[in-house]
Amino acid sequence: MNSFEYRSTETEQLEVEKRDTQTVSQDTGSVSVSISVSVPEPVTVPEMEVEKEINEKEIDTERPLSIETLEMETVPQISTELAYSCLLIPRFSDHYLAGDITRDLEIWMKEVCISYGWRLDTITIRPGYVQWGMTVPLTANPAQFIRHIRQQTSQKIFEDYPRFSRKNVSADFWAPGFSVVPGNHPHSAEEIDSFILQIRRQQGIY
Repeated sequence: MNSFEYRSTETEQLEVEKRDTQTVSQDTGSVSVSISVSVPEPVTVPEMEVEKEINEKEIDTERPLSIETLEMETVPQISTELAYSCLLIPRFSDHYLAGDITRDLEIWMKEVCISYGWRLDTITIRPGYVQWGMTVPLTANPAQFIRHIRQQTSQKIFEDYPRFSRKNVSADFWAPGFSVVPGNHPHSAEEIDSFILQIRRQQGIY
């Protein structure tokens, strides 16, 4: 009887032991062969205890949490208004803006601006022209607010100073055209002279 033993060692250190005997018979003789095989059997491995330490921050609930003060960057405000420098001249070159009409015209201009929600910043009245600075909302159209000013002031001028209506039979005291420049800087003397010359040529006076 021959026998052999097989051992296997795994990483888990398991040890198995099993015996199996098999007998083989042959007709030529009574030969008995016995084979002994060693098969690994599970071996109980003691469980390994893994300890995991968790370090947590202790929070003192009785102590108030510190609040950091955030400094907000100042955002520049966007203006909702625009400033304009405006210029008008009388329709007739001999209709001078002098005397009492200068005081009344300034009052009327202020009243018109207040009525429409505009602001009259400055006004300059000379015999041959009137120049003023005003501030209006962004939505205001220069052509529209000039038209309102022309209409309202012309009506007042013809009512209180009828002598102008003897020659000017139109409903508009002012000459066609106007000058409107964005910003609060008034027209220079050269710009005013150039504007007057241009309008008078269009009228056929010069």
